[in-house]
Amino acid sequence: MIVSDQMIPIAIINSRSETMVVASLLDAAGILVHIGGYNHAAVSICPLALGGFRLTVPAFQHVQASAVILDTPGFGEFSYSYALRRAVVKFLLLWVGIIALLAIPRILYDPEFWIPSLVIIPLSVLGIPVNPQGHSEYFLDVSGEA
Repeated sequence: MIVSDQMIPIAIINSRSETMVVASLLDAAGILVHIGGYNHAAVSICPLALGGFRLTVPAFQHVQASAVILDTPGFGEFSYSYALRRAVVKFLLLWVGIIALLAIPRILYDPEFWIPSLVIIPLSVLGIPVNPQGHSEYFLDVSGEA
């Protein structure tokens, strides 16, 4: 039997937190795992725009890694977090409120200033990073051959 050390994908995950949980799970089981694109999250680039985080494992450990992930309680259950959405909306409203309070005195002092201010307020919200939610793609070996 030839043992290949070629790295093959086992998952593409959009959420950094889910990526770290799955990578830690595999690492704890003694499986070598590489997280592609991990350092991109350190510079606040949306991982969704880069195609997510790619988890790869050696080919000779792919079956074992698949078994570890499949044996994890709750695997495959996805539910959209409305609490996260409410928290983001509250934060965005707070952000818009703070910017608006800073702009109102200027608007009252210089009436010609109000048009650019009203455009800048919603645009300033676009720079706030948010952890995306969505289904992850897993490439598991379900044949059971170990």
